[in-house]
Amino acid sequence: MLDRNFRLLFAGRAISYVGTYLAPIAVAFAILDLHGSATAVGLSFAAWTLAQVSMLAIGGVVGDRLPRRAVMIGSDVSSTAVRAAMGALVVTSHAHVWELIALQACGGASVAFYNPAFYGLVREIVPAESLQKANAWLAIARYAAFPLGAATGGTIVATVGAGTALIFDGGTYAVSALLLSFVRVESIARAGSSVLRELREGWSAFVENQWLWATCLWISLYFVITYAPFFVLGPYIAKHSMGGAGAWGAVVTGEGIGALLGSIAGLRLRPRKPMLVVCYIFLPTAVQSVLLGFHASVYALAPAAAFAGFGFACGAVVWDTAMQRTIPPEKLARVGAYGWMSAMVFLPAGYALAGPIASAVGMRGYLLFGAVWLVVSTLFLGRLQSVREFTYDDDVAEGEVAVSPA
Repeated sequence: MLDRNFRLLFAGRAISYVGTYLAPIAVAFAILDLHGSATAVGLSFAAWTLAQVSMLAIGGVVGDRLPRRAVMIGSDVSSTAVRAAMGALVVTSHAHVWELIALQACGGASVAFYNPAFYGLVREIVPAESLQKANAWLAIARYAAFPLGAATGGTIVATVGAGTALIFDGGTYAVSALLLSFVRVESIARAGSSVLRELREGWSAFVENQWLWATCLWISLYFVITYAPFFVLGPYIAKHSMGGAGAWGAVVTGEGIGALLGSIAGLRLRPRKPMLVVCYIFLPTAVQSVLLGFHASVYALAPAAAFAGFGFACGAVVWDTAMQRTIPPEKLARVGAYGWMSAMVFLPAGYALAGPIASAVGMRGYLLFGAVWLVVSTLFLGRLQSVREFTYDDDVAEGEVAVSPA
C-alpha cells in the first residue's frame, strides 16, 4: 500500500503537470501578443529544451549529493519565481520577447534539477515491490493532466490573458513545493569528492548496463526517425487530406487516451521479462506511421494512435521501474539524468529535420522508413542477451497480471 509520503508526492506532481501542459499555450500567446513571430515562439521552446538538456548532468549530481526532497523543493521555488516574473511582466505590459525567451531558459534549467532528484526520491519513499504501481500512478497523473492543463490554459488565456495563465502556472509549482515540504524521508544522498568524479561515476553506472544504454539509444533514435516525423508531418497531411485540424485533434486525443489507458494497465502488469515487454509493446507505434503515410481515414488513424500511446506509456512505466530497481539508489539521480539527456538531446533535431527530409524523399517515404526502422530496430534490440534475459525478483501480488513474452 502506498503511504502518506507518496500521496503527497503524487498530489504535488499531478498539480504541477497541469501547469506543465498549460504553459506552452500561455508562453506562445504571450509572445504573439507582443507581436512576436512564430520563429520567436519556436525559440522560446528551444531555449527551455536546450537549457534543460545542458543542465541535466549537473542536476543528476546535485540529486545524488544533496537531499532529493530539498533539491526538488528548490527547483519548484525557482520555477515559481520564473513563471511569476514572466506573468508579472506580461500583466504589467513591461514584457519584451527577448525577456520571455531568456526566462524560458531559466525555467528549463530549474526543471533539470527536479527530474533526476524525482527519480531518486520515488525510490527512497516507495518499497521495491510497489515501485511499478507508484510509477503507474504517476503516469496516470501525467496523462490525465494533459487535457485538463491544455483546456485550463486555453480558457485562462482567452478570458483573462496569457500573463495570468503564467502566474497560475507558477502557482502550481508553489503548491508542489508546499506538498513536498510535508514529505518525511531519511535521505541517502552523500557528497562525494568532486563533481567531475561523480559525473564520471554516474556515466560508468549508465554505460555498464547494456540493457540501459541500448534502450536509451533506441528511444533517442525513435524520437528522431519515427516520432518527430509523425507529429511534424501529421498536421500538414491532416489539413490537405484528412479534413483539417479537427481530424488531427482527434488523432492527438486518441494518443492521449491510449497513454492514459497504458498508465492504468501499468498498475497491474507484472512482466517476468520487463525489457522484452518494453520492446514489443512499442511495435504497434509503427502502424500509425504507415497509416499516416497512406493518408488513412481518421477513423483508422485515431485508434492506431491510441495503441501507440498505450504502448509508450505502459512501456515507460515498466522501464522506469526496471531502472529504479536495478541501479544503486545512491547513483539513481545521475543515471536518470543521463537517461533523460539521451532521450531529449536529439528530439529538437528531429523536429527541425523532418520537413527538409520529407521534401527530399517524400512524406510517405519518410513515414514508411520510420515505421520499418522501428520494427527492425525493435526486433534487433529484443535479441540482445542483456535485454532478453533482464529480470528481477518480484513476487506477483494477488490480483496482478504476470506477463511472460514468448
